[in-house]
Amino acid sequence: MAGSLPDSKPNAQTPSSCPIVCGGARLLSWAALRVPHALRAAALLLVTLVAAAVYNAATPFGIPWGPSPDNRVGIPRVFESRLPQIDAAKALSLYEAGEALFVDSRDEDDYERDHIPGAVSAPMRRWAEIWPDIESEFPRDRLLVLYCYGAHCGLSTRQGKELLRQEYGKLVVLDYGWSAWTDHGHPTVEHPEGHPGEAEGEH
Repeated sequence: MAGSLPDSKPNAQTPSSCPIVCGGARLLSWAALRVPHALRAAALLLVTLVAAAVYNAATPFGIPWGPSPDNRVGIPRVFESRLPQIDAAKALSLYEAGEALFVDSRDEDDYERDHIPGAVSAPMRRWAEIWPDIESEFPRDRLLVLYCYGAHCGLSTRQGKELLRQEYGKLVVLDYGWSAWTDHGHPTVEHPEGHPGEAEGEH
């Protein structure tokens, strides 16, 4: 009829997504109104912790979880690297089998005084200065055993992180370092048949 108002009903032939979209929005709105604030905060915290744990596991510089070996007092576990640690017995077996290159992170004077036979001198305190000259001595296809003075020395750990940045993947740290090696009477350059185990000053 002329002058009549147009039909306001939606065209039955034109599908509409509003029931799905609007329904989802109403469901989210309903959930937001009924879930307590504390529960929502806990869910957000859980998502954050999971994301942080995944990142921590994926990065080579993540924080290790758990106590230090033997619950020793020394560098707090959160400041230690993710590099695997081995004890003196395991280090000796690698040494005797010729399966690893030992890297002495101590100062040059200490290396010259006595060191593990075959170890490469790489004083960590001079790392930036010496690295260009010694890089060729670090094979990428061989296991590197890093060691420094003892329980309170972080030189080998710092060196391991630097080598990780250089994309070296086969790295372990000798737990308790030089002091553990000598305390067990393992061979050194001065004492090829076994070191008497004199205590080395920790740095």
